[in-house]
Amino acid sequence: MLQVVSMAKGTIAFDIIGTCFSLEKPRQSLIALGAPAYALELWFAQTLRDAFALSHAGSYKPLKEVLAAELPRTMQTLGIAADKAQLESAIASFAELQLQPEALNALQILHNAGWQIVALTNGSEDSTRQLLAKANVLDYFRQIYSCDAIAKTKPHPEVYAMTKQDATGDIWLVAAHAWDIQGAKAAGLKAAYITKQEREYLFIYPQPDLIAEDLVTVADKLAESIVTYT
Repeated sequence: MLQVVSMAKGTIAFDIIGTCFSLEKPRQSLIALGAPAYALELWFAQTLRDAFALSHAGSYKPLKEVLAAELPRTMQTLGIAADKAQLESAIASFAELQLQPEALNALQILHNAGWQIVALTNGSEDSTRQLLAKANVLDYFRQIYSCDAIAKTKPHPEVYAMTKQDATGDIWLVAAHAWDIQGAKAAGLKAAYITKQEREYLFIYPQPDLIAEDLVTVADKLAESIVTYT
């Protein structure tokens, strides 16, 4: 069991897909079907767009359903022929995401510094719990907040409001997606942007409180800034 070594100073909500977990497995599943390396970005971006559209219009579908609906169109756009089994295999790869190499170290740093850690995800609670358990990091997370619980998709402000239910101190979102960061800022959270995936932050968005190349750098900075060990 994990043991807290200092008083909790705040709450950190981690985005899961693309931030804590790499999307390399789905990328390779598409490449195996003959798609270019950027096919993953196209598929995921279109999925998010249509999930956002549903949520903005007052409707909702779980992320896995939108991924499944989007993939045939993505493959058609790329001129790739794929049968039902191949498409299902690509979709199933989202259950096989691998933890980012530095994520465990970052979680350990923040846990030892006394932060309360939660997950905030567009994925389902069950799939997120399974990913965290397979990666042996589930015990670091006090709570898993899924968009499914309120049938709204990030960056809707009500999604970020879920983190305030049992939070202590400042609430931070750590994410590798600029659209997610701006949603958190608009909802009154502090935010740390990881540049590994999207690189440049959009200047039209509210600026993050912290910008770093990886999760460990964020963890080190947050730990250094507030921790008083007992």
